[in-house]
Amino acid sequence: MKEIQEKRVDFLLNPAYYFGGITFLFFVIQLFTGVFLLMYFIPTVADAYNSLRFLSLEVPFGLYVRTLHRYSAYGMLILCILHMIRMFITGKVAKPYNLGWISGVVLLFVTAAIICSGFLASFDLGAQSILYKIADYFEIGRKDFQSLILINFGLHLLLPAGVFVFLIVHFNRIARAKILPPLSLTLIILGIFTFIAGLFPISTKTFEMKKATFLFEKIFPTVPQQITALIIFIAILVFLALLPLFIKKRKNIARVDQQRCVGCFYCADACPKKAIVEIEKTINGIRQKIANVLEIKCQGCGVCVGACRSAAIQLDGSLDSTLLEEVNKLWLEKA
Repeated sequence: MKEIQEKRVDFLLNPAYYFGGITFLFFVIQLFTGVFLLMYFIPTVADAYNSLRFLSLEVPFGLYVRTLHRYSAYGMLILCILHMIRMFITGKVAKPYNLGWISGVVLLFVTAAIICSGFLASFDLGAQSILYKIADYFEIGRKDFQSLILINFGLHLLLPAGVFVFLIVHFNRIARAKILPPLSLTLIILGIFTFIAGLFPISTKTFEMKKATFLFEKIFPTVPQQITALIIFIAILVFLALLPLFIKKRKNIARVDQQRCVGCFYCADACPKKAIVEIEKTINGIRQKIANVLEIKCQGCGVCVGACRSAAIQLDGSLDSTLLEEVNKLWLEKA
């Protein structure tokens, strides 16, 4: 027991372990900075650009907050991709991780949509260039163009609500979900992030120009090319969402021998995924409390087998001797 209590958990010191939590941290930054920007921005064709200019040049710390908002969007997208790469490399795609993977793909799409709608909603010269091209291509009149601006801005405000919905799905499947990184890592990230935003603010030179274009427009200059790029991006996300169907992973489920279970529930305390619950059942004419495994949460780690003192839990397809060796090694492994 002493060896177990003193076991090392060096993997918790790896920042990559918190990619998901850091992504959420950037999302929180976006929410707070977005509320500040919303107080000054006017989403109309006549006033959007001037309100953006006023916000950036006249409002105290306006440019700094706008920089935080944009950089946190970049950070959210990059960390979301890195988090998915880590999940793929560590094999957390197929069952029982498929729900987390699919909700993660949806969150990646919503994140990209928030960023794109935010760029267009700003209605700076780059956004105007793209929006006017879209209006010309689809023959959108002045009245409908104002509606297009408002719809895009409305989407930019509503999409974060979609993030919350899918985050609930994403986090709900995890026992002891780490929604945010540890406080020390959070403070370090916030310190570095605010320093970079102050050192490299968004350029205000665009307000002195007559024309500007986004990098996206430089790569895809015409509307058909932009639509094609969007279709390809969505197709890639659909393929990623369907990956769990192609990657089959044999799942070993823990099984409780109801005749041998004595109701001590050491297994439930040891289970890292909280996949073991207490139920009442009549066995040999006696009503008693026994352990029950929730298959949807069970990861097949075998920790419960090692914790069970009455040898009432078995893991599908594993010998007790082999499994106990693996569990013991897992607990006592030294980095």
